[in-house]
Amino acid sequence: MPLQNLYGGAMCIDIPSGMVDISNFREVPDNQEVFASATTDQSVIVEILESVSQQKHEATKFHFEQLAETNASGRTHILSIQDIQVEGIPEAYMLVGQQAVAKFNEGKESENQILIVLALLRVPAHSADILVSLNAPLKISHLSSSSNNSGIEAAELAVDSQQAVNEFLQMVRTFRINDYTLFA
Repeated sequence: MPLQNLYGGAMCIDIPSGMVDISNFREVPDNQEVFASATTDQSVIVEILESVSQQKHEATKFHFEQLAETNASGRTHILSIQDIQVEGIPEAYMLVGQQAVAKFNEGKESENQILIVLALLRVPAHSADILVSLNAPLKISHLSSSSNNSGIEAAELAVDSQQAVNEFLQMVRTFRINDYTLFA
């Protein structure tokens, strides 16, 4: 499968098959590229942020906590953090965690248990942190709008965590920066 161009070709990555570019359907912030699957309720987000002052795993935890805040997740759990190798990236880390998230502000009783796999790719020469994240359902609340997603039963949406992590790592290892003027 050919690599998916990001930010007008300045970056690229191999996005899983079946995921579509959300910017074709709704507005996406300029610093993000968002892809989602209508059949699995999974999404992949690539985001360029200003580098944070925290170092290594602490920076990765910080970004995970920021994501939890954005998702209005009251319950989060970090399962692991590790260093990873990505060609051309001087510092790269992967965090595997879980967040309880209600879609579309549906309320606490509609929270879904979501696997969050987050890669922090640091580009210190340009004071940038690039986040690549996978959001995949582990358990869908029967009150969630996702429970009737395209006629698929909630149990069918749940992912195999280890397989999702392995596939995410393979995807992240295809990431490339083609044009550093994007950071100027």
